Amino acid sequence: MATESEKTIPSNIPPEIIEIILSKLSSVKSLLRFKTVSKSWNTIISDPLFIQNHLDCSNNSPDNNLFISSYTCGSDSRGFPMVDFEVRKSDAGKISEENIPNGYNSILCECNGVLLLSNLFDVKYGLWNPSIRCEMFLIYKYEFKEDYIVDYGICYDQITSDFKVVFIFPTKYAIYSCNNNSWTKKNLGTSYHTIGGTAGSGLGIFVDGATYWILRDNMISIHLVYFDPRTDEIKRLQKPEQRQSDDDKFQLMNIASLRGRLCLYFYNKKERIAQIWMKEKGIDKWKEFITFHNFEAPYKLSRPICLVENKVVIQKEENIFVYYNTSTDKSVKKEFVHIYGDRRKLVPYRNSLYFPTGVGTKKIKAQQSREKYFGPLFIKRSNEGVLREFPIRSAGSDSENPRSLFRQRRTGGSSVPCGDAHQDAALRRGERADGDVVVVEQPRWPDKRD
Repeated sequence: MATESEKTIPSNIPPEIIEIILSKLSSVKSLLRFKTVSKSWNTIISDPLFIQNHLDCSNNSPDNNLFISSYTCGSDSRGFPMVDFEVRKSDAGKISEENIPNGYNSILCECNGVLLLSNLFDVKYGLWNPSIRCEMFLIYKYEFKEDYIVDYGICYDQITSDFKVVFIFPTKYAIYSCNNNSWTKKNLGTSYHTIGGTAGSGLGIFVDGATYWILRDNMISIHLVYFDPRTDEIKRLQKPEQRQSDDDKFQLMNIASLRGRLCLYFYNKKERIAQIWMKEKGIDKWKEFITFHNFEAPYKLSRPICLVENKVVIQKEENIFVYYNTSTDKSVKKEFVHIYGDRRKLVPYRNSLYFPTGVGTKKIKAQQSREKYFGPLFIKRSNEGVLREFPIRSAGSDSENPRSLFRQRRTGGSSVPCGDAHQDAALRRGERADGDVVVVEQPRWPDKRD
């Protein structure tokens, strides 16, 4: 039988060495398990600086080439397909349907491993980190009525440790702060529109502390714009000086993040030349990274995806990718049949411990929820099996009763309606069986006159 001294962790290992070793672990699942080893390990792994260092190690890994298809498969095989762009790999499996938050079938964008989810048919949004299986459901505010949503994005403010969700409309934009649990609406000062048909539409890129998009104005000029989390403003960033002329033969097509650097992708369809420009870290200066010759692709779809060794991976068509060798100037075409579809986009899958932690949460009883909440709730859930709870309008006699609740378990996708007379007891049983029910308060919406 092991003695007490054998069970303890050696005390002669400095904490900073333990932190370095833990930060090198790519498996988030192992890190979550190691939290239970001791209080000191839990403190290390929960520290925001450690979480950032772990993400940096993951991003800088040469094996960090795993991506998720942004739409679920057809009804016969639902789930988010995954792609590994290593030269000797292809199909990396998928995130199966039972592990996806119920009702969501689209990934809009990504930031530090946190995904913004949506349902293609309903105005319903949520944040989700598939690595740690944390999720938080958001409600789109109907008072933000505009012609349409131009683009989406998530931004992380490292100073305040706040995740911010950004919705861009033609003349306004809305920001949801996870720390403050509130929405803010602001004027853009100009009209922006999506570049219809591009692979980047609806795919804000978070890199170097800001979230970037490519949008066009009413004059059809294409701009690189970004959200500054310090000021909550949307600003323009100048393109490379060589590519600023209106009569330039290259057209700015897309943006990408390659090894943590913001990249612009230009294409000259007539001469079949493509260029990638890379932004210097921390300054507004660009340098030409690579030029492709004899390159032909649908110009509204083609975009860089990632770097694999000395090769640049370019999405050429929906499921056709080109590995371009920067040393030999040669390319190899590869097809990924399991991500076929004209609406497919790819977002990075990051092994990340990040998730909004500043949301004002509190546990409430079912009776309190019936008295206080008359609309959809924000729910945050971090453990498997924890119930999620929100009011719905059921069919039939209860259709006008906004206090009707239903509860749903994580696995199986089955729902259990709970009548008013039995909700307290049912939820109490659920808490004992499955853990705490954590309900996030309704956000404070901006005044309708905004």
